[in-house]
Amino acid sequence: MDDNSKYKELFFEETEEYLQLLNDNMLRIEQDINDIASLEEMFRAAHSLKGMAATMGYKSMTDLTHRMESLLGLLKSGESFEENNIINLIFRCLDKLTEIVEDLKNDKDNTYVQDIIEELEQVISKDNTPKNVKKEELEDFTLSDTDYNVIKSAYERGYNAYAIDVTVDDGCVLKGPRAYLVINNLEKIGDVIYTYPDAQSLENGEYNKTFRLILLTKETIEDIKEKIENISEIENVEIIEIQPNYSIEENNSKENIKENKKVETKLSNNTNLNQSIRVDIQKLDSFMNLVSELVIYRTRLEDVSKRTDINEIDEPLSHVARITSELQDLVLKIRMQPVSVVFNRFPRMIRDLSKELNKKINLIIEGEETELDRTVVSELSEPLIHLIRNAADHGIEPVETRKKLNKPEEGEIKLNAYQEGNRVIIVVSDDGAGINTQAIKETAERRGINTENLTEEDLLQLIFDQGFSTAKVVTDVSGRGVGMDVVKQKISSLGGTIEVISELNKGTSFIIKLPLTLSIIQALLVKIGGETFAIPLGIIEKVVKIEEKEILKSQLSELYMYREMAVPVVRINQKLGLEKSGENQHLILTLLGDQYYGLLVDELIGQQEIVIKKLNGILGKMKEYLGATILGNGDITLILDVGSICMRL
Repeated sequence: MDDNSKYKELFFEETEEYLQLLNDNMLRIEQDINDIASLEEMFRAAHSLKGMAATMGYKSMTDLTHRMESLLGLLKSGESFEENNIINLIFRCLDKLTEIVEDLKNDKDNTYVQDIIEELEQVISKDNTPKNVKKEELEDFTLSDTDYNVIKSAYERGYNAYAIDVTVDDGCVLKGPRAYLVINNLEKIGDVIYTYPDAQSLENGEYNKTFRLILLTKETIEDIKEKIENISEIENVEIIEIQPNYSIEENNSKENIKENKKVETKLSNNTNLNQSIRVDIQKLDSFMNLVSELVIYRTRLEDVSKRTDINEIDEPLSHVARITSELQDLVLKIRMQPVSVVFNRFPRMIRDLSKELNKKINLIIEGEETELDRTVVSELSEPLIHLIRNAADHGIEPVETRKKLNKPEEGEIKLNAYQEGNRVIIVVSDDGAGINTQAIKETAERRGINTENLTEEDLLQLIFDQGFSTAKVVTDVSGRGVGMDVVKQKISSLGGTIEVISELNKGTSFIIKLPLTLSIIQALLVKIGGETFAIPLGIIEKVVKIEEKEILKSQLSELYMYREMAVPVVRINQKLGLEKSGENQHLILTLLGDQYYGLLVDELIGQQEIVIKKLNGILGKMKEYLGATILGNGDITLILDVGSICMRL
């Protein structure tokens, strides 16, 4: 990868982060127009985005972001304007910036932005009527001998020194960010050696209207002015060149300049170094694969040590085991990422869908701090978008319909994530119309599908068939017969499953189960029908040795009493088609969601760290297995998907 490609990749990553930050803060401002903290954060993000685009030479993006900065200033300018129009226009700017980024990723820089720029200029110009500029007189001050020596030394090296007085607009509320942006821009072309008032006061906005800087630079006065005047809410800029052979007082044509209340500060560029770096995901994949192989061979060495009884190898092997475990924990933590990376984009989507569909929808997000393997997180966006759009379009009813059903006018879509053992559960639910299984049945029969013996659950599963849709009206949001099959395929490719639960006029829930990591887990090895299997340790609550008489038989199932609860017993040998279990039985109590299950196995072998290998071919289609692993003796063992087995009771 050449340097230009590396810079572009970094630019796109940081741009996505800034656009998400802008969207999040804009949603907060829409709810509370007086949220100054969010507005300040937007100013900083927009300015950084503009600077990045300008550095990369992306003119359309630079021009649009520059005008969006000015538009942000109107939100707190004190002028009379329609707030909703400004807010909607900023959201449109963010959408256009997203479109520009997508085009740039495809090596295009021809996104048409002139129409929205003209609209922005019309709105901005209404607030830019000529004003009588009155420069505030700063309190008298003078420079120290040290500063003059710095100026003289810089002058000898070809630099010029300028005293710069910057005056902000009367209506400027965010004076701190204005000063920060001015200093930030000037430091790109030189060194700021003096500020009045001091840097902390400027950052806090503790000045009246005007502040003074002294800049050492090789740039011209025109270049300096351009750097400052590009910032919104700057009313006036005065620049005076300082010669090393006379004082600033002479340049100011003021008499009797005093030294009282003088504040000197030298702005340092030696800020704390960033303690994080960006790493190519492919390098992390390679790191993970190497650690996985290390775990396999460590296990084999441990097995050899036990069989040969070589005492001398025990101590170094224990150190290797410890180091391998630490390496494994490290690489897993590095790869873990909170699902908020995906979840955070949905509030904006729901806002737009509410307006597009003319519905009142409230999005509730829970468990966004839940972490998943980065590979899984990066692939979650597409299926979740389909599910949420379907919930908004088909699930949530119009306001009038909800009133007739005695429901709240505002529909609710809930996005919840939580960890369950070695997997993460993501639930997308709504309190809408639910799925009409009778409509599914009619659609299926029209397509030639025999539904005679299908249960309600079987009918619901038909929505995942390719091209299956019960929508009578095709919209831009959903109902084209594509999406649900894509959702299932994507979830399956990540080693997960998806289930649907729905009740007419009550709502629908889609339950997605994903592996916490795609590589290494702790597992309990067991014997069932003479075969060895692995059960993920994360879902195991307790293991008890039982006798056959302790298993209670009901009309429909077998039960075991645990903590005064009737726990369904699962005979895994029957589920897998293996020979009958022997008398020496153990019951493995597992917790899936809020439900306990008891897994009946013949024998316990022990706990072991295993590397999950994906199954292919016919085995890959069997839902009873998460994958396979290689044991220390070289044998290949299947890993049971307990959730899938128990849900088929």
